[in-house]
Amino acid sequence: MDSFTADATQANRWLKRFFFLLALLSGLTLLLAAPVAALWIYQSGDLAIDRAVRGQQGFTLYGSGLPSAAADNLAYKMSLYKEKKPQIVITGSASMASLRDNVFAKPMVNMAGVCTSLSSLRQSIDAMLAVHKPEVVVLALDFWWFSDAWEKDPFVRTGFDAEKPHLTPEVLRLPLQSLLNGSISLPQFLFLDFSKNRYGMRAQFHDEGYGHDGSYYAGDKLAMRSPDAGFMRTIDRARHKIGEFATQDQISQAHLDAMADIYFRLRGRGITPLVCLAPLPAKVMEVLKENQAGYPHLFSLRSELEARGIAMAETADISALDGNDCEFLDGTHGGEVLSLRLLSQLYNSWTVLYSYLNMEQLTRLITEWKGHAAVGYEQTTGKFWETDFLGLGCIKKTR
Repeated sequence: MDSFTADATQANRWLKRFFFLLALLSGLTLLLAAPVAALWIYQSGDLAIDRAVRGQQGFTLYGSGLPSAAADNLAYKMSLYKEKKPQIVITGSASMASLRDNVFAKPMVNMAGVCTSLSSLRQSIDAMLAVHKPEVVVLALDFWWFSDAWEKDPFVRTGFDAEKPHLTPEVLRLPLQSLLNGSISLPQFLFLDFSKNRYGMRAQFHDEGYGHDGSYYAGDKLAMRSPDAGFMRTIDRARHKIGEFATQDQISQAHLDAMADIYFRLRGRGITPLVCLAPLPAKVMEVLKENQAGYPHLFSLRSELEARGIAMAETADISALDGNDCEFLDGTHGGEVLSLRLLSQLYNSWTVLYSYLNMEQLTRLITEWKGHAAVGYEQTTGKFWETDFLGLGCIKKTR
């Protein structure tokens, strides 16, 4: 054997030993990392839906950071609903998710945001009624739910699942991934630096999540430049008729049938349904008004529903609510103050709400926080004070 062959053989041996040791060290690292990651996830509260619901005394937030956050939020809100058994429920569009129980005179739970279509709205209501029957249900609708392009069959049963999250390999990788992408800092990763009144990574590190009544808190989003600043992203989608802004020649009769089915089934159970459309920013509405014929499911929806015996409040256009664009979180989601305005409009439309609302408190908050996306609560504004995050030239309160 010549010297070259001997050197190559020796090099191969060293390479094999190197990769063996590397694999061994990687295996040991994973073996040690798994229990650390499991402890980290447990301490963060991302899997702690039951603990969060039981522990929401005072100001406590649940905001999952798991990859399946939407499903986790559904499981959380259903658990909250079972625990609270409210007399009045807010459900439907995520645009109403910021509405809080501090303006209600009777127990309320905010279930808004757990559904994104008429079919999921029906399934969420079925799930709620299987547990408890409320007295009043506010049905906040997004106009695109009545579009064939958004949902072909509004009667189909989708994978609407309120199963609670559990530990999976994907979940175990989350702490390290969050460290690598900068979502959490090294001290937060190493020292399990968690707040006792926060459950889930979004709640822990961004003060974003759901309060004791199921209402949404935007946290540091109120202090950061929005990706939809000036509503330009939304307006671009509207001009190109993408997604929720797809046009159609006429309202789908199947979707009107689906809405009637939801409405009259609630009425048949002795529950009062109150129907409204989620409002849109004036800048976005201007774009849609340029092509009213393409949006009968927005501009003609109220008359179509009334023809079927379904009353709907006039709330899609913020001019009817005396609101402004500064009260939005983005181009399709109103904030807390706008939700209060919408609730006031419902109060003016239906006398049934007279015994459910504290109108003095509601009116005071609207007056005091006009032009804001959120009411400034001591628990959140101490850390994140609302700025002109939409870049609209909005004047906000300062410290």
